Amino acid sequence: MKGVSRKIINKIKAEIVKALKQPEVIERYTALGIESVTSTPQEFTKTIKSDLARYLKVIKDAGIKVEVN
Repeated sequence: MKGVSRKIINKIKAEIVKALKQPEVIERYTALGIESVTSTPQEFTKTIKSDLARYLKVIKDAGIKVEVN
């Protein structure tokens, strides 16, 4: 998050972690089959980049094309 102070990033992360620990959130996520995992902003960025590369390869290998109407 370019231009955003580390203090603000840490505050946002803390609030997200707090929200994910709420019983209502846990119950809803469980019902949807979602497992929440928290990480540092750096770990999250690494995961997103890795996932993007993997899915782009799957798309390319499958020959999937975007159709614009």
